[in-house]
This record gives sequence, structure tokens and C-alpha cells, in this order.
Amino acid sequence: MKTKTVLITLLALCFLVGGAGCNRDNPYEEIKIKDFSYQGCKEIVIHYTKASEREEYIEYKAVADGYLDIKHVNAVFNCCPGRIKADVSVEGNIFNIVESETDPQCKCICDYDIVFKIGPFSNNKEYTLIFSRYKRELVRFTIKYKSFLEGKVVIERFK
Repeated sequence: MKTKTVLITLLALCFLVGGAGCNRDNPYEEIKIKDFSYQGCKEIVIHYTKASEREEYIEYKAVADGYLDIKHVNAVFNCCPGRIKADVSVEGNIFNIVESETDPQCKCICDYDIVFKIGPFSNNKEYTLIFSRYKRELVRFTIKYKSFLEGKVVIERFK
């Protein structure tokens, strides 16, 4: 009888510990940016108005495992940026992607093409993506993730 009680107690503890290990409160906890890279500087510009002549946009395309390929074309950063990076934070179904540079050192700007993957996303679910440079929102758009999803969003530089 005592052995049976001990076994039942151990079994109950195993279920409790196993259930506590799951975090279902935030299903987006594993969202990440991967394969980040950038190309540039396309042309050094001293005056920002000349850079605004080029169209800045974000292309996205669904790829394997629930990820989106992102290509941010003509993103404006310092011509000596140190390092350009992107970070993501998630709140509900809203994804905040913040692009920044680590150590700008020159008095000029350039257009860069930034490429990365973000995900994983769930199929047939709606998400809002917000792209920002530092604290300035560049563009906000909503997608419904599907395996064949692709699109382009133009960024208006002077809103």
C-alpha cells in the first residue's frame, strides 16, 4: 500500500513538472531573426534629400518552416555605420522589427539592402509587422501567413 502511494505521488509530480515546463502564455517566444546580412553602401550622399529620390521598400516572401524572407531595399543609414542590425520584439500578434546601426561615425548617408528571415509564423494567422529605425516607425502592415505569401510595401520617407 505504501509503495503504491509513493508511486502515485511520483507520477503526479512528473506530470506537474512536465506541465510547468511548457510556456503556452506566449506562443511567439521563439520568434527570431536569422541569416541577417546587408549590402551597401550604394552611393555616398551628403544631403538626405538626394537619398529620398530612391524608392525605399520591403519585399517579403514565405519560405520553409513558417519563415518570411525579408528584403529591405534602400534602407538609409550612415555611410560609416559600424554595424547594422535588426531586433524583433513581439506583443500578441504584433511584431516590432527595429533596424539600427551600432557606431555611426561619418557625416554622410548611404542606401543599403538589408536581408533576413523572421519567424516562425503560424499558417492562416494574421500578423502586424512594424518596421522602425530606432524609435521612428517606417511602415506598418498586416499579413495573413500562408506558404505562398509574397508582397512589397513601399516606405514613404517623408510622412
